[in-house]
Amino acid sequence: MSGRQQLSIPKVNQSRINTPSTSTAEDGPESTTPTLNPPSDPATIPDDKVEDQQQQQRQEDTQIQIRKRDFGFIPIPKNRRHDPHKKLDEEFGFTWKMNLVFAFAATVSVMNLYYIQPMLVAIATDFSVSHSRISSIPTLVQGGYGVGIIFISPLGDLVRRRQLVLLLITLTTILSIGLALAPSVAVLEGISFIVGMLTVTPQICIPWTADLAPANKRATAMSITLSGLIFGLVMGRVLGGILSNFASWRDTYWLAVGLQGCMAVILYFSLPDTPDKKIGLSYFGVLWSMAKFFTMYPTLVQACLVSLFSSAVFAGFWTSLTFVLNNSPYHYNSFEIGLFGLLGLIGAILAPQWGRLVDRTHPYLGQITGISINLISMIVALVGADKNIAAVCISIIGYDMGQQLTQVSSSYRIAGLDPKARARLNGCSLLAVFAGQTSGTAILTHIYNTHGWNPTGGTAVAFIGAALVVLFVRGPHEVGWVGWHGGGQILRKEKITDLSPEAITEKLRVKKTKETETNGEGGTVRGEQQV
Repeated sequence: MSGRQQLSIPKVNQSRINTPSTSTAEDGPESTTPTLNPPSDPATIPDDKVEDQQQQQRQEDTQIQIRKRDFGFIPIPKNRRHDPHKKLDEEFGFTWKMNLVFAFAATVSVMNLYYIQPMLVAIATDFSVSHSRISSIPTLVQGGYGVGIIFISPLGDLVRRRQLVLLLITLTTILSIGLALAPSVAVLEGISFIVGMLTVTPQICIPWTADLAPANKRATAMSITLSGLIFGLVMGRVLGGILSNFASWRDTYWLAVGLQGCMAVILYFSLPDTPDKKIGLSYFGVLWSMAKFFTMYPTLVQACLVSLFSSAVFAGFWTSLTFVLNNSPYHYNSFEIGLFGLLGLIGAILAPQWGRLVDRTHPYLGQITGISINLISMIVALVGADKNIAAVCISIIGYDMGQQLTQVSSSYRIAGLDPKARARLNGCSLLAVFAGQTSGTAILTHIYNTHGWNPTGGTAVAFIGAALVVLFVRGPHEVGWVGWHGGGQILRKEKITDLSPEAITEKLRVKKTKETETNGEGGTVRGEQQV
C-alpha cells in the first residue's frame, strides 16, 4: 500500500468518529449515532473501498446546506442564518439584546388580548348595541387564545421558530387592520377570536429563551421575557382605556397595526434561524405527547396545580375588584379603575430580580415564597379591600409580586425537565393557567354577586391555601409523586456542571443503566425514564 492511502484512512475514520449524536427525547436517551471504529491494520482496506468511503463522506457534507430563505422566498439576513456545522450556542450566543427582543415581542403581541377590555362601552355605543351583546368579545378573545395554546404553541418543538414567529405576528398585524375597519359586531367578534388564537408569540419566545440561555442564567433570561409579557398585559388595558376615552376605539387597533408592523421588521433582522428539534413526531403525535407528559412528570403536574389555583385568584380578584371599586365607599369610574392596573408594572419590573434569585437558590424556594406572598396579600384584601384604598393597593402590588415569583420559579423547573419538549411543557403549564383564569373569574364573580366581598375574599384565601398544600405534599428533591425524599435543602442550589442550554436541571426518576449520568443538580442527563 502507498503512504498516501495509509494517511488518508485514519482521517476518514476520525471524521466518522466525531459525528455528533442525533438522539432525541422520543428516541430515548441511549439512542446514539453508530461510530465507525478504525481497523487495527489500515493496509487491509482495498483502495476502492477507501475511495468509496471518502466519496460518501463528501456527499454527506455537501448535503448539509445553510438555509438562506424563509418560506422558500424571503431572504434570511446572513448573520441570522444557521450553519449546521457549528454549535448552536456558540453561533447564536445568547445576549441581553436578544433577550430584550424576545421581551418586546411578547409585549407587543400579548397586548392584543387586552385592548378590548376597557373599550367595551365605547364599542357598544358606536354600534348601538347592549353591553351584554358586546361583552362576548373578551370571552371570544380569551377562547381563541386557549385554542392557540393547545394547537399552535406546541409547534415550537416541531418547526423552525423564526418562521413561526414571523408568520404569527404578520397575520395578527393584518387582522388588526380588519379590527380597526370592522363594520359590525359580528365581524369584530370573528376577527377577535382569530387574533386571540394567533397571539401565542410570547409562548413561543419563553421556551425559546430557555433553549438559548445557558443553564446558570436560564431563570434570569426567562424572567426578562416574562416581564415583557406582564408589561404588555398592563399596557394593553391602559392604552385601550386612554384611546377609547379621548379618541376612538378604532385608533387603538390602528396603534396595534403600527406596533406589530414595526415589531415584525425588528424580528426579521433579529431572530436567529435556529433549526427545528427533530423530535420525530407528527403534529398529532406532538399533541398526544402533551397528554402523556401529565403522566410522566410529577414536577409538571405540581406546577400546573399551583398555577391553576393562583391564576384563578388572580383573574377572579381583578374582576370582583372592579365591582368593589365601583361601589361604596369608592365610587370610581371605569377609567379610574383602569389606572389601578399600572400597579402591575411593579411586578414586571421585579420579575428579572426574581429570576436572579431562582438562579442562585432552589426554584422550590421561589414557589413557596411566591405563594406565601400571595396568601398574605389576599388576607389583606379580605380584611380591608372594601374599607380602605391602601389595602387595595397593597394587595394588588403584593399579589402581582408573588405571582411573578411563582411563575418564574415554576417555569424554570418545567424547562429543566426535557430540552426537546420545552414548548409542549410550557403549553401544558399554560393550559392550567387558562383553566384557572376562566374558572376563577366565573366562581369569584358569582360569589361576589350573590354574597358580597367577604365570602369572595375568603374563597380566594382558600384557593391560595390549596396551592400551598400542593407544594407541601411534594418536596423539592422528590422524584416521585408525593413525599420529601432527598431532604428539604432549598437555600443553596447544587453546583451545575453542565451550563449548556440543553442541561436538565430537574431531578427525574430513572432506571439505572451503565450509561446513566447525573448533572450538577442530580438531574439525570442520560438513562431511561420510568413513566
